[in-house]
Amino acid sequence: MHPDLVYDVGMNNGDDTAYYLARGYRVVAVEADPTLAEEGAARFPDAVASGRLTILNCAVGESDGKAQFWICPTHKVWNSFSKEVAGREGLPHHAIDVSVRRFAGIMAQFGVPRYLKADIEGHDHMCLRDIDPAD
Repeated sequence: MHPDLVYDVGMNNGDDTAYYLARGYRVVAVEADPTLAEEGAARFPDAVASGRLTILNCAVGESDGKAQFWICPTHKVWNSFSKEVAGREGLPHHAIDVSVRRFAGIMAQFGVPRYLKADIEGHDHMCLRDIDPAD
């Protein structure tokens, strides 16, 4: 385990990432929405430049590859692999293709974290299933 490492899976607007960075952690943030990933990089340029923050513009899923992801432009916290989640309450939504990675591969690349925040609209289990209790 890396005691200084936190994963923010489902970075969204970066508020949780800001909290972890302010507490001195190194953060790997995962965000499927390319617009939100770009906004995160613009919000934390010093942390990205120093290597304290890595933003992965991908989704966490069953296997590495590509998948359809639903964007809710007016309520981005509802972005999801699920069309129903993204379009709830009749809000406008549209599909984009995103890169997908297994969480196990992300942990193999960056290490086992001290803390994992997973908020990926009904797909949190995609992170949890790849956690090895031995770690």
